[in-house]
Amino acid sequence: MTKSQKALIRQTTIFSRLNAEETVNVKTLAEEFGIGIRTIQKDMNERLASTYDIVDLGHGNYAFAEGYRFKGADDEEEKIAISLMKSLQHSAIPDMNDYIDSALPTAINYEEMFLFDLDFEPIDDIGTFKIILKAIQWRVGLEFTYTKLNDDTKEVTVHPYRIANFKNYWYLIAYDLSDEKIKTYYLKQIHKLHTLYENFISDEATEKELEVMCNRIDSPWYDGGKHQATLRVSGDAKFYLERHLPRHMKIIEQKENDTMMQIDYNNETEVLSLVKKWLPDIEIVDNPELSIKVDEAIQVYLNHKK
Repeated sequence: MTKSQKALIRQTTIFSRLNAEETVNVKTLAEEFGIGIRTIQKDMNERLASTYDIVDLGHGNYAFAEGYRFKGADDEEEKIAISLMKSLQHSAIPDMNDYIDSALPTAINYEEMFLFDLDFEPIDDIGTFKIILKAIQWRVGLEFTYTKLNDDTKEVTVHPYRIANFKNYWYLIAYDLSDEKIKTYYLKQIHKLHTLYENFISDEATEKELEVMCNRIDSPWYDGGKHQATLRVSGDAKFYLERHLPRHMKIIEQKENDTMMQIDYNNETEVLSLVKKWLPDIEIVDNPELSIKVDEAIQVYLNHKK
């Protein structure tokens, strides 16, 4: 999801709460969305307050003016903006279409004219989604059974912090009390979920790691570790990646025929899948172990073709 898409969904969520006569707090919103307080203040003061009758209640609290509720839009540009936000919300949570349409009414259904390449995984179990959101809001722990990729299961106790969407799939970002580090958990592999009855207090180091992580993470493989590899990129891979550089990669040196790039990764699968996708226009320069695994994968493929 792009930065602008995240901003639209964030601002739509804030607007919906204000329109439901709720009071919102900038610090709470910043923690919920994993961004800085200044970004939320800019949402309120520059983007929302310039259009809607929002009152600054002090101490970081905002609400719609008494008796004010947004019923529709007369301005054409405003209708288009609302339709764009609705389209993104519909793509993200199709099961909640009726709620979105109620919260964001428009006289003209411009959203039918937009197409976004967002194939979000449907939220089949909205009950689990709600439990996790409330646990994050109330700062209470969660216990659940987690099924790994190899079908093994483990009992997990965590402090939940975020719900994230990576490559259209939903994940929980939480601090694992057993492993003592921040990890990600695929929502569809969480079972027998229940909340604990004790509040937790997040320490400064965890909050700082969360802030850095939320600004840089680009895959669900995060488990507290971090590694780097250097790639030599040419041909079609060079043309595409220079123009669509992922957040966890950076350009080291550009030449006419090839470009050196650095990739930050938590799991080797992130590197291997990228390299296999762009073969033969990409190679690993400084990690012989990963290079061997790429060669082995190629050999397995060629053997299957015989």
